[in-house]
Amino acid sequence: MNDLKEVVLDNPNMVGEILKAYRREKKITQEELASFAGLSRIGVVKLEKNEGDIKLSTLIKVVGLLGFDLVLKSRENK
Repeated sequence: MNDLKEVVLDNPNMVGEILKAYRREKKITQEELASFAGLSRIGVVKLEKNEGDIKLSTLIKVVGLLGFDLVLKSRENK
């Protein structure tokens, strides 16, 4: 997964899978991610399983720790 440059999230179920893969790749434990993001470990488990919703501020923290920026980009009209 380390060659990922950009992902278009058109399915909310993709988020958990991507975050889990990058957390593992960076050798960050669920406990470490939870502590950084202000979540419980169970909260991280639920996030990675796409159960429930995540606050935008928490998502920004999580993706930042994993080395990403959360970017909104205008769609090009075709």
